[in-house]
Amino acid sequence: MTLLLNEDQRELQRSLRAMFEKQSDSKRVRAVHEAGDGFDAETWAALVKLGATTTLIPEAFDGLGLGLTEASIVLEEAGRVIAPVPLYTTLLASAAIRATGDLALQAELLPRIASGETIVALAFTEAADAWIPVQPDVTATAAGTVTGAKTFVRDGQFADFLLVLTASGLVLVDANAPGVTRTPLGVLDASLFAARVEFASAAGQVIAVDDLEGFLTEVDATASVLLAAHQYGAYTRALAITTQYAKDRFQFGRSIGSFQGVKFPLAAWAMEAELALGILRQATYLADTGSAEFVRAALTAQVKLQGISAAGAAWMARLHGGIGFTWEHDAHLFIKQAKTAQVLLGTPGNRSERLASALGI
Repeated sequence: MTLLLNEDQRELQRSLRAMFEKQSDSKRVRAVHEAGDGFDAETWAALVKLGATTTLIPEAFDGLGLGLTEASIVLEEAGRVIAPVPLYTTLLASAAIRATGDLALQAELLPRIASGETIVALAFTEAADAWIPVQPDVTATAAGTVTGAKTFVRDGQFADFLLVLTASGLVLVDANAPGVTRTPLGVLDASLFAARVEFASAAGQVIAVDDLEGFLTEVDATASVLLAAHQYGAYTRALAITTQYAKDRFQFGRSIGSFQGVKFPLAAWAMEAELALGILRQATYLADTGSAEFVRAALTAQVKLQGISAAGAAWMARLHGGIGFTWEHDAHLFIKQAKTAQVLLGTPGNRSERLASALGI
């Protein structure tokens, strides 16, 4: 087993980094956030052109037919610049649609997702403690008529279709259909968008899944890895920015990076980054090789990144001194991203409990 990227994967990483460095920076993130009228359409178009949205889509449906390792690379690079684009939603939806095993559904939606023409969002969450409810309150008739509300649908205000988890299973709903009401939510992270979606007898298409519990377990594991990858990208970028600042900032005739109170936290931060990367790469390797250990590895990766990302962002602000606490400095973007990511898949306690359960503890 190797946890190192091959040359093709490194080239993907280099291409994405070059694109993001040219296309997206903190000024752009701030501008998109302050405009409040949608995600970064130009960066999204560049990602579509590069093929980033097709990573998990089979070649038969106009995708690259790659694995979760490549998808995690895509989100790591997006996380580095906290890009305000529906990339996480798109990759997760692609994986979920594949996991249904419904070839007709895949043929209908995956080529449109690959081209950037269509955004599909997962409408699962109903409460803050867990993103997948044990027993959903949203209901659906045998014909697919959906009634109820979902509280936090990532990119729900932009979605063309919603894959809704109901008490009786999955239903695909046209987001613009009569009976669907979408209300944008205020989110701490400037790069993330979400909506509350209400269904008032909205017509939908029932999606039959042979093993719904197995489907949800696989989607949860995939969501965990994708989020961990995004967190890892932001975490390491915050480390790089802070390390460079510690080298450049002089106080008492020497760089502040030479002081124990600065260099020791940075060293610990760097060690945590290496450990987290190994855990993340192991999870994607197990996914791409079809290992039964994938679920546990995925939850481990997410719990690990969930635990260290907020601490890293907080250290970024502290080690920059007074300027790190100002609105003008980018530290607050990383703090808000990290704090928001901590609860996107449920509370930290919920995620730790799921990991403990998967480990048989």
